[in-house]
Amino acid sequence: MSRSVKESVISQWAKEKSFRTAGPLFWAVIVQIVLLLVTVFIVVMVPSKKEEPEFIAHKTIYLPQKELDHRVAQSAFEQVASPPMVMERVQSKSMAEHALPDLPPMPESSFNPMMNPDMVMPVSGLFASGDLSSIAGDWGGGESSSFSFFGIKDSGRRIVIAFDVSKSVLNKAERSGVPVIKIKEETVKLIDNLNANTSFGVVQFVRRYEVFSNHLKVGTQMNKRRAVEWVEEEFHTSGYSPSSWQRIEGRDGPQMDGIQAVMTQIFEWEPDVVFLLSDGGFGRNYPTRMQRMDLDQLADDIDKLQDELPEKAKIHFIGFEMKEDRKSGILRIVRKSRGKFREF
Repeated sequence: MSRSVKESVISQWAKEKSFRTAGPLFWAVIVQIVLLLVTVFIVVMVPSKKEEPEFIAHKTIYLPQKELDHRVAQSAFEQVASPPMVMERVQSKSMAEHALPDLPPMPESSFNPMMNPDMVMPVSGLFASGDLSSIAGDWGGGESSSFSFFGIKDSGRRIVIAFDVSKSVLNKAERSGVPVIKIKEETVKLIDNLNANTSFGVVQFVRRYEVFSNHLKVGTQMNKRRAVEWVEEEFHTSGYSPSSWQRIEGRDGPQMDGIQAVMTQIFEWEPDVVFLLSDGGFGRNYPTRMQRMDLDQLADDIDKLQDELPEKAKIHFIGFEMKEDRKSGILRIVRKSRGKFREF
């Protein structure tokens, strides 16, 4: 076979091969174009019947509660809280350069921790053994004391003694055989006989008045000792009332002094027994100076004061050389209160 024939055959074979390859490729491109056109038609030209989504927000939105870790919350709290205040250590220094002397030897005593109920001290003894007035205040207790004052016997839980120490009363008492020393003795004896559950008060007056204490004192040994010292040292015998003594200043009413102010003060303590020593000739400076107190008015004032008490107080009266008109007025007051009267 000649060279030209070979080249002709090869050229023919190449053309046929190229035709066979180009045919499928052409149809593949045609198919891709057709699919692309169909897709564009469906997506763009054909309308969709689906509605677009609507975004709606409700008025109340419920969010899940956030749970905090306890340790995280505690750590945050500790960071916010203020640091603890640092207290400096208290130090003490000796006020003296030399050391204190050694304690003296104490007497030996046997201690028996085994106690039966019969050996326990009663509660009333605890009050009687020391001064507990700072704790008890004006507490009145619930146990009555029996006593006798210038021959008048009675018993009570809240007792007040009031002395008229004007010069005329002290002179009459002296002439009647009851000097000041006798009045003090009777007063001390009454105070000493009070038990620890009884309260008491002492008042002395002329126009103004002075009190042993501004409230009733519990009958402890300490309080009774102080009251006795007050009677011995402060009992006034000059016949007039110093300006340092008290009177009712009239904050809620008229000014008062004399027996009217004294009884007002006494009944504020809510007593159940009152002893009053006088001749009945009570004087006052309000509303008029050097005026004698009308006993009918005094009786009315005492009735009003009695009505304010849970239980009416008994008023005992010890009189000295009393005039008949004053005596009859005092007797009405005493009998109305179920009290007793004695005259010297």
